[in-house]
Amino acid sequence: MFRKIGYGLVLWVIPYVTAIPLLPLMQRDLVFFKTIMIVEGTVVGAALTAVYFLRVERNFLREGVVLAAVWILLNWALDFAALLPFTKMPLDRYFIEIGARYLAMAAPTVVAGFLLERRPGARS
Repeated sequence: MFRKIGYGLVLWVIPYVTAIPLLPLMQRDLVFFKTIMIVEGTVVGAALTAVYFLRVERNFLREGVVLAAVWILLNWALDFAALLPFTKMPLDRYFIEIGARYLAMAAPTVVAGFLLERRPGARS
């Protein structure tokens, strides 16, 4: 579980830190800013998914599902603690504009788990 949480923390910190110098862009072109954040989160998430599965030896699909759940919940919790107080965004707006997008984290982790589970010789 420690690795899942650690990688989830990295997945949240990298886009959060890189967003800080891009804050002026948020004022000029919000759509472009959000596009950069989504692309960055996807690349970082895919890389962390690949690195995570290098040390998984069995139950790949289960690992992918649990990994997604941990990352989504952790990212929401960190946003509640660090982003929402800063932006003063109402919770419903947060889920419409940001929070629901974290559900996409499940795609690479679950797909990786599914594919690894179907590999010849894979152990469940």
